Amino acid sequence: MRKIVLFSFLLFRCLSSSAQEFKMDASYAYMYSSQLDKAIQTYNFTRPELTEKQPLLTNGINASVSYIFRNDKPLKHGINLSYAYFQSWVENKNFSNQLNLHVANLGYLLHYENPEKCKGFYSDLIVSATSSLLYRVLNDEPFFYDETLSKSFGIGGAVQLKLGYSFRLNNKCYLSPFLSVACSPYLFSPNNEAVINQTKGLVCRNWTEILTAQFGLAFHVSR
Repeated sequence: MRKIVLFSFLLFRCLSSSAQEFKMDASYAYMYSSQLDKAIQTYNFTRPELTEKQPLLTNGINASVSYIFRNDKPLKHGINLSYAYFQSWVENKNFSNQLNLHVANLGYLLHYENPEKCKGFYSDLIVSATSSLLYRVLNDEPFFYDETLSKSFGIGGAVQLKLGYSFRLNNKCYLSPFLSVACSPYLFSPNNEAVINQTKGLVCRNWTEILTAQFGLAFHVSR
């Protein structure tokens, strides 16, 4: 653990020394995934006794950090790390059921900003590797199926476009509201259906697409 902390600190210092801008943001995220929706809808359909149906995994939160490297041109390069969390929770008589989806992205960022033409406006194009973890909590306890913790890992790629407008706070700090859309066209996650519905290959493919829309606020520190 000490080595991991030390490595993270050294990496942060290295990136900070070469960064022209450091950015942190937080946002509301809306997600659509056809295969996850289908699995949850099947779960509800095959359990007609449920008074309250399981909601789809649509609403979540997202946070990210970006390093933009030194460059005098309007188009700059950087690194982006983001994390999103989506939850579906329902309570019925004698039990509660909760689905948790975690999504992490590590990507290459292209930042475009030209104050001479469009002061305040900027855009980010991010191409990243994506990983996900889906698991289920039943009655506030992790769910086990066939004596194994029920979980599903996923891996794929994503493309994101972000548009924002920055307001100066002082010489180095800015705030910017932004809108973003992202697409993960292929996320390989063969056990999603098993986690949600305890079946595999019955109604879902072993991969899914993920589409997200976000709006939030970013904090910028320039050097």
